[in-house]
Amino acid sequence: MFYSKSNNGFYAIEIHGDAIPADAVEITDAEHAALLEGQSQGQRIAADAGGFPVLADPLPPTAEQVQSAFSAAIQARLDTFARTRNYDGILSASTYATSTVPKFAAEGQAAVNLRDATWAAAYVILAAVEAGTRAMPTLEAVMAELPALVWPA
Repeated sequence: MFYSKSNNGFYAIEIHGDAIPADAVEITDAEHAALLEGQSQGQRIAADAGGFPVLADPLPPTAEQVQSAFSAAIQARLDTFARTRNYDGILSASTYATSTVPKFAAEGQAAVNLRDATWAAAYVILAAVEAGTRAMPTLEAVMAELPALVWPA
């Protein structure tokens, strides 16, 4: 078994023949198995200074990955809230703002208002982080700062 630092990949003569990269180093089957086990446990495979594969801590998420995770969690919070009144999600609940049934119209307008207030607050937090006037908060801290989700009486 061989490991190539340039491709961060494994190669076997039986499969790859002469197509093994020039920088590949030979490793044992046991080393290969240990690396794959570590990877399955959340570590990443990287090369040491000599080009040999080692287990390393995962890289921190990118800003885009963090923002995507926060957006998904905020959307899930809104959708979960809407489902407490049997709507499919916040979008579905919002469509009832023009309903001719007073109860549905009130809930629909509340859904629109809460959706708008929630995303407006989230974007204020994001702008402060991007401007460097605020450290990146935890997801729990963001959720605590968002408007309370309460249906009209």
